[in-house]
Formats: sequence, C-alpha cells, structure tokens
Amino acid sequence: MDPLSIESLLQPLHVNDFEGMRDNYRNMNPVERAVRLYHLAGVNGKSPEGYFNLGHILWTGCPENTDNAIIPPDIEKSLWAFEKAIELGDADAMYFVGVHRMSLHGEDRRKGLGLIQMAVDYHHGGAMYYLALLHRNGDTELDMSPSLETFREFLEKATECHDPDALFLRAHCIFHGEDGYAQDYRLSLDGFLESASAGNPDGANSAGAMLHTGGYGGEIKKDQIKAFELYQEAAEMGSIEGWRNVVACYALGQGVPKCERTAEYIAKTMLKE
Repeated sequence: MDPLSIESLLQPLHVNDFEGMRDNYRNMNPVERAVRLYHLAGVNGKSPEGYFNLGHILWTGCPENTDNAIIPPDIEKSLWAFEKAIELGDADAMYFVGVHRMSLHGEDRRKGLGLIQMAVDYHHGGAMYYLALLHRNGDTELDMSPSLETFREFLEKATECHDPDALFLRAHCIFHGEDGYAQDYRLSLDGFLESASAGNPDGANSAGAMLHTGGYGGEIKKDQIKAFELYQEAAEMGSIEGWRNVVACYALGQGVPKCERTAEYIAKTMLKE
C-alpha cells in the first residue's frame, strides 16, 4: 500500500450529515481512521490526548520503524501536534518534547529542561525520574552540579508517582547501599517487587535473583518457585535476561520441573540472536 499523504490526512472531511461522516470513517484504512480521529479530537474536541496520540503516530510512522510505513514519519508535523497538546496541559507531551530537546544543544536544551520541569509541576513520574538522574550526574552545559540530596528528592517524588524506573533505581541503591541510601536487603527486595508490579522487567529479574539464592545475612528466604515466576514475568515484559533465566531454570530443574527439551526450545525461539 502506498504511503498516505500527511497533508490530506490533516484536512477536515467535508461531510454534511452524521451518517455520511460515519460511513466515511468506516470505509477508511484503520491507520488513516486513527490519524483523522486523533486530529478531530484535538482540533474540534480540544483533546490533549488526541493531539498527543497524533504526534506519536507522526513521530514514529505507522507501522513503527519500517520501510513500508502506511504513515511515514513527519517530525515537523509531529512537533506541531505535541505543541498543541502542551498548550492544553498534556504532561506526556511536555516530557516527550523536553527529552527530545535535551538531546540537542545550546538553547534547545534549556527549553527542553523547562518543559521537563513543567511536566514535573503536573506530577509526571517520568519527568521526576529524569530530573533525578540529571541531578545525580550533573550537567556542565546547563551549569548543574551533581547533588545527591536533590537526586534523592526527585527520586522519592518519582516513586510516589509509581514510576517503574524510579522504583527500580531506588531499590538498586538500597541493595548496594549507595547514593545516600542505607543498605537493606529486605527493603530492596520489596522495592524490586514493587517496580516489577509497575512494569519494570529489571525489577522482576533482580527480585528473582535474590529469591533464587536466598541468604543475604539470613534476611531473604530462598524461594526458587517464586524466582522462576519472576523470571517468567520479566521475560514476558520483553527481557532477554528474563528468558535466559527461564531457560536456566528449566535446564537445571530449579523452581520448575526439569525439562531440557523445553529449555532448548525456549533458547532456540527466544534467544536465537
């Protein structure tokens, strides 16, 4: 199928009655219908989500990252849609465009930082996590010196928003007793489990590893069945390390009945690269 023209997709449909409009949308390609409806939601409905979703499709193209995209990427029009979403108070758009501008140089980076800080004001967990890392490492171009105190302040705020990456990083810091956090294996396990529940595969792998061996000064009870479940959970979230752990558990019969055939099959299908 030939790529669709972005200009034509963003033009309003001239239909005089509801039935005609409904039939027009029903007969469209699903991707075209999605773009037109997101555009309609933004322009007519003043929907920040409509503008944001439109911006995302135009940013990546659809299908994403393919040479045969029905909707080719259009960064300029994508940024226009994101800016409209920002005007309507969409924190996801503020964060997305802010991170993009932070990847550039000079004044663009300062504008990017401003957008990320704006997203923080809207209680965006990802933006809080981003600022935590920025303060942890510092940034000479932005005249920002490293500050563990400010790092922990933003990290704690991000965990309060249940940001998966923030939950994992705090648990990691507690496990190692670094960046101003006291070492506490029980608390770190709880943190890894919480980050896994929020969707972080590294949290599932880390919690699984702790339960697989147990110990840690007697604080963690060995539970290889639970460890296998966590490895599987990480794998289903797309973690290659999770699949490796699942293969090892089947091969050795740890937490699951031993089955070398299953281990070999998973290794061939999920670890073929």
